[in-house]
Amino acid sequence: MKYFVCSDIHGFYDEWISALNKQGFDINNPEHKIIVCGDLFDRGNQPKEIINFVLSKKDKFIIIRGNHEDLMQEMIDRNKNTTGDISNGTTQTIIDLCPEWLISEFDLSKIAKETKLQEVIDLSIDYYETKHYIFVHGWIPIIENCYLYDEDWRNATKERWEKARWQNPVEMYRYGIYEPNKTIVCGHWHCSALWAEKYPSKYTEFGYKANFDPFITKQMIAIDACTAYSKKVNVLVLED
Repeated sequence: MKYFVCSDIHGFYDEWISALNKQGFDINNPEHKIIVCGDLFDRGNQPKEIINFVLSKKDKFIIIRGNHEDLMQEMIDRNKNTTGDISNGTTQTIIDLCPEWLISEFDLSKIAKETKLQEVIDLSIDYYETKHYIFVHGWIPIIENCYLYDEDWRNATKERWEKARWQNPVEMYRYGIYEPNKTIVCGHWHCSALWAEKYPSKYTEFGYKANFDPFITKQMIAIDACTAYSKKVNVLVLED
């Protein structure tokens, strides 16, 4: 199987499709699948196009749940937006999907259902594993409060997975928390931070010396291109 792996699309559909096409993705090829390591929405203004694309052929997609999927579900469940929802772009996603929500009955569950946003969120899973790779959003769950590897992470509770989606891969790189004999593929945090961490004299986290290409080592691959800033989506092709 050939996997086209991406992450943190954040509503930038055009950039996503351009990157997939550049890498040769063919939606009609039975050997091609897309893995999204979380955060499909918020920040960009094309959630409708993303929903339509994902639902046009659901069997082609493996959607890993990101912290922004959690944020959206929390807002839907409370049926109320907060200042955090505004700053994270979650409120804007609803506005882009359903502008009339501001002047009509405020029912986020109804809006999420009718726009099929909820259907896409419900497709998301905590992680996906192949022979050589583990695909997550932030990281695998670790032993809480002490930056240690937990060999039983696959059986982590819902609450621990929610925390893992916020885990910074740069910290995991610093502490060397990896899965033995496999490579963890993650999103969530701009890979330019990892390039700057490893080569501080060559790269910076932002600015003209920032590198948003995938950060690849034997133990980890980070692919979040910080699309809202770089206007770039990384698509990594892996065969496994």
